[in-house]
Amino acid sequence: MKCSFAKMSTKGTFKPEWPYGTDIYGRFIYLEQGNERVLIAGFDFNATYPREADRWRREVAERTGIPEKSVWYHELQIHAAPYHDMLAGEAMDKLIDKSVETVKDLIARAEECDVYAAEIDMGTDYSFNREQYVEGLGGVTVWRGMEFDEQGRAFTQNPDIMLLRGYKPELPVFDKPIYFDNNVDQMAYMFRFVNKNGETIGTVSRFAAHPDVGVLFEHSENPDRLTEYHYDYDWTGYLADDMAEVYGGIGMYINGPCADLATKKDCSPGHGTYETSAAECRRLAKSIGSRIREVFDKTAVKLDCDAVFKTETFEIVMPMNEDIPDNYADMPKCWDRFNELQKEFEAAVAEKRPAYEVKRIIDDLWRAGHLNHMVRGAQYGFTDEELRTHKVTVYVSALRFGGYLFVGVPGESLVDMSIWMRSRFTGTKTIPVDQCGGYYNYVATPRSLTLGGYTFWSSWISRDAIPGFKKQLAPMLDEFLKD
Repeated sequence: MKCSFAKMSTKGTFKPEWPYGTDIYGRFIYLEQGNERVLIAGFDFNATYPREADRWRREVAERTGIPEKSVWYHELQIHAAPYHDMLAGEAMDKLIDKSVETVKDLIARAEECDVYAAEIDMGTDYSFNREQYVEGLGGVTVWRGMEFDEQGRAFTQNPDIMLLRGYKPELPVFDKPIYFDNNVDQMAYMFRFVNKNGETIGTVSRFAAHPDVGVLFEHSENPDRLTEYHYDYDWTGYLADDMAEVYGGIGMYINGPCADLATKKDCSPGHGTYETSAAECRRLAKSIGSRIREVFDKTAVKLDCDAVFKTETFEIVMPMNEDIPDNYADMPKCWDRFNELQKEFEAAVAEKRPAYEVKRIIDDLWRAGHLNHMVRGAQYGFTDEELRTHKVTVYVSALRFGGYLFVGVPGESLVDMSIWMRSRFTGTKTIPVDQCGGYYNYVATPRSLTLGGYTFWSSWISRDAIPGFKKQLAPMLDEFLKD
């Protein structure tokens, strides 16, 4: 097996709107064995349009000779990063040109390597599930402001951080701590690639938690917080660079399903500036990275690089929710619905209706406000055909390497995806990777669509989409796992 790594600045590709706190990078790993090759690109971006991500994959493949089925476009969903229109059109042209030159160099300098790997059970020490059912109210989502008890358990009694649009339900459940203790993806992984001289070429680490820490000031007490925006590669970027500093070579991080998973970030008063937010990113990177390195140094094993090495990309059709307009001409009706729901919400609060009724209106109100964002414009958003048929084709990338199965899934998926993959494909070590192929918003499960909360508001798929996704993907991966 041969491999190479690269760390590419994206400066000069997009037009910056904020000053740089850190550079914003694309990190690449290239692997080849026999006739099979694969390129995984991980970008410090927020949300690339799927059509533009597809164009990146297609043109990079055409211009480098790597099969398109073996090219991954993965982004870390970093909040202090460029997104949408900033990564489209001419900006994407420039990103493709710069990436192609980087990848050509990767191919030219790929060298024989050995690979060492470790699996790290992080428990619940570093992340928590930010969705919970609150008795008498419904499902809520928190972004920040959580407290942690002496055992590290996440809790709150504060309805103001539950995205309730200012509504303060008077319920007995708020008289004591409400714990956010649903499942997390506990597994971290680390891979170290070493050349024949014993030198580290690069490392790949993987965990599953949201990189939204570089903008902690967004909801702070600082009246000037909106002037604090800086580009920052968040804790995942600091962690990757820490790995490079410790082991040498180039550090790369890939993120698992994390739509409902957050780091245990410190949101106490005082994080009202970019500098304090960046400091919290560095603290988390050191904490999470130290744990990964501790276990890796004790337990890493050499992988069998002569084991099956293969790649593939699968097409999956996902249906849209019925409330998505079937053409762009009807999009203004979403705002009409939003205005109607705003009046209904205000009346429900004034009339002191039951909390669960008010919460249902809040969910519908939030969702009506999100529909335009999810559909976007005809140039880069859903195509006219996708809106008309209410069906969207997404792509799932798969890689078998060293006894592991890496699966790149679209959108911001929930921990449900990790649990399903590891329980369904028990004959191999399965590593789900989130946010591949561009931004498809949140990938809601039937449960999250029932409970409400941010995942419900921010998902365009229908109730049966994820069950259908799993039903389509399972036999494809079963076939892929045959030697």
